[in-house]
This record gives sequence, C-alpha cells and structure tokens, in this order.
Amino acid sequence: MAQKPQESHGRVSLSVSTRERPDFTEPMAAFVFDQQGNLVHRAEVRDGKVELAAAAGDLARLRVFVAPVSDALAGRTPTPARLERLGAYEPVLHGPDGLLDRITIPGGVIDRWPFCFCWVRGRVVRAGDNRPVCGARVHVCEVDRIPWWILRLPDPDVFRLRDDLLEIIRNPPIPRPGPFPDPDPGPFPGGPRPGPDPSPISPSLFRFARGAGSLAGSPRPASPLDRVGLNPQPLPPRTLVSDARQAAAMPAAPALAELPAALRSTSSVVVRSALAANWKLIIPWLCWWPHWWWWRVRCDEVATLATDAQGRFETTVVYACGGDRPDLYFWVEYDFGTGFEIVHRPPIACHTHWDYACGTEVTIRVTDPRVPGCGEEPDLPGCQVVVLSIGRTVAVREVQGSGAGQGLTTAGEPFGATLEPRVDFSRTELIEGKKVPYYRWSYRRLTAPDAGPGPVDPTSVPLGATSVMFRDVYRHYRVGTSYLSDRMGPMPTSGPGAAPQPNLFRIRPVLPPAGTEWVVLDERVDLATAYFETASLAGAPAGPGPLPDDLAAGLYELTLELFDDTGALVNWTAKGIDLRIADQDAPFGTGILTTSPAPAHNRIVVGGALMGFRLVVRVDNNRCHADIAAVGGTVTPDPICGFHTYGSPSDTATLSFLARHPNTFATYAFSTTRGPGPTIGAASTSGTAGEAGTAGFAEVADFTYSKDVTVSALLGPCANAAFAEHLDVAATATDGYSRLSIYDRSDNAAFALAVPCPPCECQDGEAGGANAGAGGNRGGAGNAGGGRGQGADRSFGSIRL
Repeated sequence: MAQKPQESHGRVSLSVSTRERPDFTEPMAAFVFDQQGNLVHRAEVRDGKVELAAAAGDLARLRVFVAPVSDALAGRTPTPARLERLGAYEPVLHGPDGLLDRITIPGGVIDRWPFCFCWVRGRVVRAGDNRPVCGARVHVCEVDRIPWWILRLPDPDVFRLRDDLLEIIRNPPIPRPGPFPDPDPGPFPGGPRPGPDPSPISPSLFRFARGAGSLAGSPRPASPLDRVGLNPQPLPPRTLVSDARQAAAMPAAPALAELPAALRSTSSVVVRSALAANWKLIIPWLCWWPHWWWWRVRCDEVATLATDAQGRFETTVVYACGGDRPDLYFWVEYDFGTGFEIVHRPPIACHTHWDYACGTEVTIRVTDPRVPGCGEEPDLPGCQVVVLSIGRTVAVREVQGSGAGQGLTTAGEPFGATLEPRVDFSRTELIEGKKVPYYRWSYRRLTAPDAGPGPVDPTSVPLGATSVMFRDVYRHYRVGTSYLSDRMGPMPTSGPGAAPQPNLFRIRPVLPPAGTEWVVLDERVDLATAYFETASLAGAPAGPGPLPDDLAAGLYELTLELFDDTGALVNWTAKGIDLRIADQDAPFGTGILTTSPAPAHNRIVVGGALMGFRLVVRVDNNRCHADIAAVGGTVTPDPICGFHTYGSPSDTATLSFLARHPNTFATYAFSTTRGPGPTIGAASTSGTAGEAGTAGFAEVADFTYSKDVTVSALLGPCANAAFAEHLDVAATATDGYSRLSIYDRSDNAAFALAVPCPPCECQDGEAGGANAGAGGNRGGAGNAGGGRGQGADRSFGSIRL
C-alpha cells in the first residue's frame, strides 16, 4: 500500500524510481506547472527523492513532469507541451488513498531518454529575386506529432477523419486546367499552397508494408498527380496541363479491400489506433483537406531568431533521442520602422517540415513586396549583357527559336498580356568604361494570327513595322526607412537627365540618387526592363463579354539594342560586349545560375558584327469558348426542361460540347456526374482544343466534341437519375508569371433520365355515365344519361391513384 508523502511547511517530498531501467543514471528534475501552463517550480531529483514546493492539497491542481536534466534544457523555459513532445513523464500522483509517495518511471519512457540536439538552419530570401533578407525575425515552431494529435481527437472526429481519408484515396483530387493560386499570398488563404523548400516529404514516408497495421501502398505512387499529393503544391501550369491529359489513364487508388480491416471498424478505439499507426498516409492530404482538420494541429514556439547580413539563421532544437526528429514550421516578421509585422505565415498543413532532417538548410521565400533585400546588388564582372527571362517563369532558353513551335515555350505555350523581359548588365563597365548608358526594346510583327505569312487584318498591327516599347520603367531605392523611385525611361530629350534621342532607357546606375541601396519592392516594377503590352495591340480583343478573335496574334520579334552617351547605336562586337543567356530554366531558385553565350537565333548580326539581341515570341490573347449542347440521341429529347425518358438500358444519350480556341492554345476538361457524384468516366473527357478527347469523345466539327453514351453507363445502379455536366476550357497562354486564367471559359448544364410513365387505365362510370363528368378522369359530376358519373381511377404501373 502506498504511503502518504512527507509534507512539511507547504513542501512535499516524493520518491522517484527508475527500477525498470536500473542502468539509467542520468540526472533528473521535476517541473511543476499551474493550470495556465506557467512554470511555478523546478526541483532536482537527488538520491531518488524530489522535494516539491507545493502543499499536498495543491498538487491536484498542478501538473508535474519528470525529465532528464542536460545541456539541452539549459537556458530554456520549458512548457507542458514542450515536455510532452520531448517524452517527459507526467505521473498520476493521486491514488485511492490520496496522494502517492512514489513516482515510478516506466521503462518505455526512459528508453526515449536522454535528449538530443537537432541543428536547424536556413535562409530568408525574397521570392522575386532571391536576395537575402537581413534583420528579419524568424519564429521556429514545433508542430504536434500526427499520432499524438490523432490520439487526442474526439470520437466523432476520429470517424470523420477515417471517412475523409478513405474518400480521398478512392477519389484523389485531379488538377483541373483552371486558375492556379500564386505562391504564398498571405497567412491562411485557404487551399493548397507551395510546400516547404526543400520538400520535407521523402519517398520513404510513403512506403507502407502490406500486412496487419499498415496501409497497402501509397495512392497512385508513380503518377505525375502523386507529385501534387506527396508534396501538396501547385505544379507549374504547363505540367498541370500535361497531368490533366493523363488523368484518365492513371492507375486506380488502392482498393478498399486492401486497407486494413481496422479502418473499417465501428469501434473508435480500433479506428483511432489504426489511424495513429498509419499516420504517414495522412500527411500528403492535409493540404487538400478543408481547414477544419489542420487548424487543430498545434504549433509550439521553440526559438525566435534574427537573420544575419546573408539572410541566414540557425539554432538547436531538443528532441528525445529515442523518438522521432522534430516536425518544424517557420514564420517570419519584419520591422518596417513601426514595429515587427508578419510578412510570411503560410498554412501549417502545407509548410511543415515533417521529420525535419537535422542540418538541412531551409529556404523561406518572402513574397511581401515591401521587404527589402540586404546590401548592394553585385555588379556583373567584365562587360556583359545577360538576358535572363520573360517574367519569373520563362527563361530565354525556354522559348523555341525555330521550327513549328517557334516563339512558344518548350511546353508549347504562347504569350499574352504584358511581357516583362529581365536583363542584367555589367553596369560599371558599360556606363563608366564603355560610355554606354542606354538601351531600348522594340517589337516587330512577323506573321498573321495563325503564324502564317499573311495578309493581316488592316485594323490590326501591320506586318514588318517596328515599334518602340515606351511604357515607363522605374527602380526603387531606400533612404532611411522610406522608399523612393527613380525613373529609368523613356528619358526626356531636354532638361535634367536628358537623353540624346527619344525613347531611350537608362541602364540602372551603380548607385541610386540618394542612399546606398537599390531595393526590389515589386518584382513587376523593379525587375522589368520594358513592358510589351500585347493585350493593347491594335486588333487585340478588349472589353467584357464574348469577344472576337485576336487579330493581333502571331509571331513578334523583340529586339534589345544599346546606345552610347551620344545617342548612337552601339556595335557590340566593336565595344567588346558579350551577349549571354541563362543556362537553367526559370524560375531560377536558390542554386547557382550559370550563363552561356546566346545562340545564333538570339543574335542580331549585321555584316558579321553583333548589333543586339532578338527573341521571337508567339503572341495570342484569344479567349476560350465553352458551351455544352443539349442532350440528344435515342432518349426522348427535351432540350428546354432537360428531362429525358428512355425505353431500354441500351438507349444512348448524345453528350456534346464546344471547346474552342482559334489557334488551339487551350485544354478542356468535360465531366458528367450522377447526383452528388462520382464522376462517370465513360461520360467525361479531357484534351487539347482541336484534338480528339479521351474516353471515345470525337471531334465531329471544328472544336465540337460528341459521344453516344449508353443509358446503362449513365444510370449505373439507378433506374432514374439526374446528372450535372461541367466544362472547363483553359487557355495555355502565359505572361511569364502564370497561366492567363482570365482567358478561360466554363459552362454548366444538367439533365435527367427516367423510365417513361405508362398510359393511364380508365374505368367507365356507373349506369349511364359514359362521360366521367366535367372533371375528366377526376371525380366530377357527369351529365350523360342523367346518371352520376363516378370518379375514374388513374393507374401508374401497379400503383392505383
């Protein structure tokens, strides 16, 4: 029988035993917390005893933890949540006879001790240009372990989690060719966002052994869609378009029969244990699920750090040596002069580094345009002009220079909206050494909208005419805590900053007009060297509602030229200026970016001399068209009300739709669902506008697709059913930042299939009632033969009304 503990003057003395692991000799301490989680007392365990500064009656309202004492906890204020994650032991101090006098630590707890260090390091950079962010405040948080979280869910949520998991395995989300979110738009925007860098999810997380207690395989492990599931983040649009075409051919998710029987149990204890045992299967889907799951995941801050002049930070995090490595989440603040503000706090579910690999560098990309970079941007060595990209996502090398795809990206995308070429210059050498302070971008139309030789519509951009891009270009710089802008051009031809001729733009000087640092507040302002506004070209469609075809579409040659301080066109060869492009595809990321001499199709050569840079792009601002036609076929047509009847399961319903893009730069996805779902594969399709679709849908006319689908395939187990049709037509054009989803169109329709009503069976009225009365076959009074007509019965099949 337990003895009462010794109590003296508001202090309680307890014995502490490690008899289940007698070899454990590490020093230990007890930590006492109040109901608010505040540490109220800490006491060392000496000679198997600990003395707590609390009365015996107060311990019922306090929490006590016992943990090993090591350098890992030195200088750190522990919290109950932190100690729980570390594997500290929280004893039950009250028994049937009151307060116990002995704490016996289970051997399984001791096996996780002592504590280990995990080196955590990373960098904070700006998403637009990867320049480091110094002076930022980085918060490092440890996220609840998923099994720990599952074991604490209420019973209804356990079943709900199980059902959601099984449903998403049966019907994994398929990326539609629709609008895709920009990365990291702000704290908790709702929906999937890009995952951490580097990805915290390794393939080993999803190798589940077949057999008891494990889920068989991960859903569709080899498909491109798995890259979305295993690292939940939007893929580049061109990859998503490809994935959408392949979706119908992807292997099915594991059959329900392959899942452990425990997950199909009606016992919350059994289901909870199965989910906790297979917790790694849940991680890939947290980002797809609504917020009601991931908001429950708790994050406990373990360190607050400041970034150095290179944007770097580091710390050590403590974890139980016998347990898993910590799951870490990072968020960032920055002080703009009025106190720290949150500039990066993405959803925990999508950005947690699960089972963080200690020592791995974490890259945090801040998209807030107000955050400046550190230090002065380095100048290019030698005398170079490096044409990097169109916007952020299309490197020059990714624009096809010849052949049928000339002017398209390597993924087959045309360009639209406003294009922003990014160029880096050897500023010091060009401006001061070569006396070449100016540049100019121009464009020239080469073809008709279909990329043919022409002619072109007289109201559109004429062939062969050269025009200068003259929209203003600015650069921001910092003075104290303020940010000013300096106009790079077009420069005036008289007055301060005058240029020798009109429409010249300054190469950004080495130093700003004041202060010492140029900054990038908005990448679309501070990194663009010109603006090719293709949507404003003569003949381009404009305005709301249905729009005509783009008469200004076609191939355009973009030209970059340099001018000296007298306004004369520069011979690059004579000046010793090297023209280069990036070796890597965009976006360029955080790795080393190398450059190479520009290929022949990017060079303007006159008489053997290099005179400038050229890039041919395919411009297309056409809007898509989407229209679902009324159902036809052998089912009784009803295009107005959408209700159709059939006589046999072999009858057919003709499903058809229009998915148009004049130059085929669009994809389409058509789906038919019965009731609340699922999607009917035989009645759904996807593909490229102008090409045949999947599942037997044929192009029966220009951009019009049709298929006869049997009634049995539509109805499935139902005799009567209602159906929803949905059509997305998505333009593939890009502006160098994202797919131009504003050019997309969609349509919705519905119809129903039912067995027709049989004809009515009518009875004659009683004596003389040839006429059933004025009420027809309803029981109205009749006049025929002076008799009273009886109300005739109506029959519907075997049911008499």
